[in-house]
Amino acid sequence: MRRMRSAVLQLLVGLVLSSPGQTAAGPPDRPLGKMVLDKVADGLRRYRMARTPESRIAWLRKLAPIRDARVAVALGESISSDDIDVSRWAIGLVFTHYEAELPEVSGTSPISGMVFGWWKENEADLRRRAKQLPQ
Repeated sequence: MRRMRSAVLQLLVGLVLSSPGQTAAGPPDRPLGKMVLDKVADGLRRYRMARTPESRIAWLRKLAPIRDARVAVALGESISSDDIDVSRWAIGLVFTHYEAELPEVSGTSPISGMVFGWWKENEADLRRRAKQLPQ
């Protein structure tokens, strides 16, 4: 009787350990999740940390085609930059990438007038949308 009980116990333990879906504890074969890098937020951080107008312009040129609300806010803020080169590039980039949204304006500098009009019209909405995205 004792031998039979021992044999049955060994058989049950063997079945439990060999059943599908049951594995021994240990580290996973691969990472369960992966870290997501927000390229826009990273690019905007680098843009803000840039020390020279040339590097600021380079970051604006790289980010502008994305047409993200956060980038639009950075461009809108840059059109009034103290550095004239950054301001001119920001105006040109807004004109290039947001042309369909620009209002018609007449004056001596129609492009800059359209860009400033676009920023004035859309600033509040763009800032609201940008706040909803990762910073």
